[in-house]
Amino acid sequence: MSSPRSLVPQARDQRGAVLPLVMLSLLVLSGLLISLSTLTGQEPIIAANHVMMVQAQALAEAGIERALWALNNPESPEGVRPSVAAPAPYDGSQLIRVSTEAGGLGGFHLTIDGAATDQRRALAVGLVPADQGPMGRARQEISATLIRLRFPATPAGIAVRANLTIGDGVTVDTRGDRSCGDLAATWSTGTTTLGAGSRLWGRDGDPTTANESTDVRQQQPAFDFDDLAFSPAELNTLKAVARAQGTYFRGSTTFDTAHRLPDGLVFVDTAGGQPITEATPDASLSIVSITDGAAGPGGTFRGWIIVNGSLSVTGNVSLQGLAYAADRFTHTGSASISGAAIAGHVRSATPSIIDARPAGGPALVWNCDTARTGAGTIPRRWMVKPGSYREAAG
Repeated sequence: MSSPRSLVPQARDQRGAVLPLVMLSLLVLSGLLISLSTLTGQEPIIAANHVMMVQAQALAEAGIERALWALNNPESPEGVRPSVAAPAPYDGSQLIRVSTEAGGLGGFHLTIDGAATDQRRALAVGLVPADQGPMGRARQEISATLIRLRFPATPAGIAVRANLTIGDGVTVDTRGDRSCGDLAATWSTGTTTLGAGSRLWGRDGDPTTANESTDVRQQQPAFDFDDLAFSPAELNTLKAVARAQGTYFRGSTTFDTAHRLPDGLVFVDTAGGQPITEATPDASLSIVSITDGAAGPGGTFRGWIIVNGSLSVTGNVSLQGLAYAADRFTHTGSASISGAAIAGHVRSATPSIIDARPAGGPALVWNCDTARTGAGTIPRRWMVKPGSYREAAG
């Protein structure tokens, strides 16, 4: 057994290991300090770049707002007229500068494409500090489709692309408003059958005699209806707007006391969400009914109801605006319409029917402003088409 004294030299030999451990710790700490110092030095650059990107994004958004302003103010020297190619600076050729109290911030290039009346494409490029800045300047792009909802230029209070039947004792009156021109009471590409005692008055210069050929226009060219009707692209736009507003429905729908009809733009689509064609299954066609209690306080609906199928308005309901059915339209009971009604008859060969007798008034009274604006619920200004807003970093 060894003596305890032999442990002393061994302990003395271990004391030399402290120095390498200290040196290694200092080396690790030095590396960390250098890394932290490097990151700290880059932080202002990263923050400055982030601020510039946010500023460029805001400038691009300002460009889209400027496009909307220019289209909504066509009479201004800096506005854009409908159906006219956008002049400079809206052709993307010039930098539209934006300044703050601290000085120049940057600017944006704005391009408004096309020359359409109701749809244009806008591209805004935000640049900080400018379009001739140093390397690494911030650049943000935003593109969007700008739209304005078009009201069909209807030639009558009710226009039908088929035969039309008017019930006994029914009254349709378009005499009181000529702000959209002189309209007939009814217009059809087929025949119009008048019931006993029906009175149809158009704005024909003879307000005392009803049911004249100028009041009841029939056997009209189908292509005239096609020109006034909503195009497939317009229906898609209306659908997108209704979706964004939460007023989009699919398939057969009944609006009543349990399922109220909201004011504004209401779009009821086919069950499959596709346009009606000859190949559309019958089960996919939408059949929409507006019955007693469907409207809000006072029993009045204000807006446009667009149905990708057939529409029936019945009961004690007052509709102010536009009733538009891609297929057949039926207006019965005690319902009244102030505005206009249009039926496209894409599938149905059965005549549309006007057989409503509301208390104290006609079944339909033409009112241009009410029809065009849905009694003030349909915006007539340019706006961004829902789903078309796109952002891209440069």
